[in-house]
Amino acid sequence: MNQLHTSLLATEELTVATARLLPLITPLIAGQPIPEAIALSAEKHRAAIVLAASRQLGSNFTESLLNLDATRDAAFTALRDFANTYAKHPIATPELRAAAARLVQTIAHHGNTLHRLGYTRQSGKLNALIADLTTIDSTADLTTLDLLPLFTNLTTAQSDFENLVAEKAAVEGGIELPTTYTHRPELERQLNLLLDMIEEWHDLVPTPATTAAIAKMDEIITTISTPALARRSKAKSDPTSEKPNPEPPPAS
Repeated sequence: MNQLHTSLLATEELTVATARLLPLITPLIAGQPIPEAIALSAEKHRAAIVLAASRQLGSNFTESLLNLDATRDAAFTALRDFANTYAKHPIATPELRAAAARLVQTIAHHGNTLHRLGYTRQSGKLNALIADLTTIDSTADLTTLDLLPLFTNLTTAQSDFENLVAEKAAVEGGIELPTTYTHRPELERQLNLLLDMIEEWHDLVPTPATTAAIAKMDEIITTISTPALARRSKAKSDPTSEKPNPEPPPAS
């Protein structure tokens, strides 16, 4: 597996890498409590960094909330509609139709029109739906139908919306927001740990799933790392060039 060089990444590059890699890692560690806990913690640190980087102190949140709500609505309806299509498609295999039928039932349980609800009720139902779709069985069905990318879009859209709601509450309520400095070291450590773990598992017991996932991870890592490595090379040749550093610690 290619090396990510997390210490060389700008903060935005680190959060983008995490957002792209975790959906590939999650299916490989399903049912493994410790790796799953590490992945969940890494996502929380990623979300906190995104929140810290996107502060809009003193701004009006109305338009941003509308835009993010529209994004999560589109993500939800896309997942719902594709699952329905597979469940009814005349040339789909029995396995595909069965997997789709289970997903359709799960989505319907939480509401096929939940995207029309108000912010708070929609968030509650989406969080419950996402929890049900992250079980081992539902993850297997999403994988069978190749719908994990759509599910990832939904979870990301919901997370981004909830982060902005939290930021709005923090700004309007005077609550201290998280800082990049607090969360970046943990995110680096946990992401590297997950990547090392997947690589070690693959070296010991290679499977088609890990082989395919690592190939996709390598593409992502190459894309993310190339600019960072170029900056390092430039910095070595030009001492005056700037390096991307994490947010400095707050003054004591």
